[in-house]
Amino acid sequence: MIVETSEQVVLDKGKSAVVSDPNPLVLKLQEDLAAQKAEQALLKEEVRNLTESQIHLLKTQ
Repeated sequence: MIVETSEQVVLDKGKSAVVSDPNPLVLKLQEDLAAQKAEQALLKEEVRNLTESQIHLLKTQ
């Protein structure tokens, strides 16, 4: 298990290593991933709504 603090990473064995500022590319990738997950959740909801509408239409025909 690794516990991150603002300035260092503390390992289970009591050792620590100094960590520099996060790589801007990593931060950008994390932001992009979060945005993609949010978009995916919206798309899943839209598909669910469309499926429910389609089922309703089939029942009323």
